[in-house]
Amino acid sequence: MKRKVGLTVLMVLMFFMLASTGFAASTEDLERKLDLLSDEVDDLKSRGFGGGTTEYNRVTVHGYGEMHFQNQTQKHGNAQVDNHRFVIGVHAVLADWIHLNAEIDFEHAAQTMEYEFGYLDFLLDPALNVRAGVILAPIGFLNEYHEPPLFWTTERPLLQQKLIPTSWNQAGAGIFGTPTDGINYRLYFMNSLQSISNSTTTGQNSEFSSSGIRGGRSQLSKVKSNDFSVLGRVEFSKLYPGLQLGFSLVHGDTTHGLINEGGTMTLLEADIRYRKGWFDMNASIVNTRVEDAAALNTFCDSGSGNQCDTGIAKNNFGFNVQAGAHLPQLMGWKTSHDIVAHAMFERIRTQDEMPSGTAPDRSKNYNNYHFGVAYLPIPAVSLKLDHLHQVTEANTSSDTIYLGMAYMY
Repeated sequence: MKRKVGLTVLMVLMFFMLASTGFAASTEDLERKLDLLSDEVDDLKSRGFGGGTTEYNRVTVHGYGEMHFQNQTQKHGNAQVDNHRFVIGVHAVLADWIHLNAEIDFEHAAQTMEYEFGYLDFLLDPALNVRAGVILAPIGFLNEYHEPPLFWTTERPLLQQKLIPTSWNQAGAGIFGTPTDGINYRLYFMNSLQSISNSTTTGQNSEFSSSGIRGGRSQLSKVKSNDFSVLGRVEFSKLYPGLQLGFSLVHGDTTHGLINEGGTMTLLEADIRYRKGWFDMNASIVNTRVEDAAALNTFCDSGSGNQCDTGIAKNNFGFNVQAGAHLPQLMGWKTSHDIVAHAMFERIRTQDEMPSGTAPDRSKNYNNYHFGVAYLPIPAVSLKLDHLHQVTEANTSSDTIYLGMAYMY
């Protein structure tokens, strides 16, 4: 819209410039020049400048960013500040039925760069469409839509880091759609996570660990592609006013041919979101089963350049429950600003069940107690303050204070 306004203003200014050169110019001459200018504007628009049709811009830019401050109170001098990420995204309409979506993530004050996603959507029918490229895994409600103003805590919840390794992306293709009002689905065939690695293969330092499956994701330039997984998600949003239910599944081998065993991983996830008036809540539960965990640990412990962790668990498990109060709505304030006071409990067990003969690392199983407040002057901007108290099964605890600034554009 801004480009169209700008082009209109430019045409008006040029008209007056042409007119000011002398009133001797004939009406026919001015009309001819305006026709030429109009043709040039039409040419620019046909090449994607200023919009493709009256219904959409051919290319639009969007993105988000966040800055964090954290201080672990038990460690003197451990305060840190980080411009965590700045993301630039592009949506391009290549044809009415073919759309391109892509994002580039500049992390830690642009010291590292990640390819967030880049895929083509082939829009065939509301009930059945095709997606192909580098895709975000459709697991949980936060991995695909992880813009920081959309969650209240400064950092993403630990469940959505350790058990669902956001942002989780891989190469693949699949289908998605809305077969009926209130039901959405995605079903993809994607490159698998990598459970083990060694120094002689691509994908080294990409593997599962005693901290869960997060290390198994990596940028596409570093991963092996011998194993693939089926990933699916279905969401129900019209079962009850304000309620949304979601269910996710991942199943596939993960060893990519490094050993005979497949290391088959099956992840099951369920989540709920509900809002009524000022009350807002969400909850997620995740269970991940890794077959052949003993063989994976044996490979990692065998030397010969193998660099992976020997603490891979047979089962990972966790859940979280978060509740928030939208204070202006609760107090009856007449304002468009929002202030959300929130609390969350998480149980994370990346060593939930170990292979026979392997003892769990109790420090990897813990409970989190998270409290905070988020101020949103507009929905696209959030200023956050929260406190995390963590207690492990090894009888250790820690406290961390977070401050955050987040935005979307």
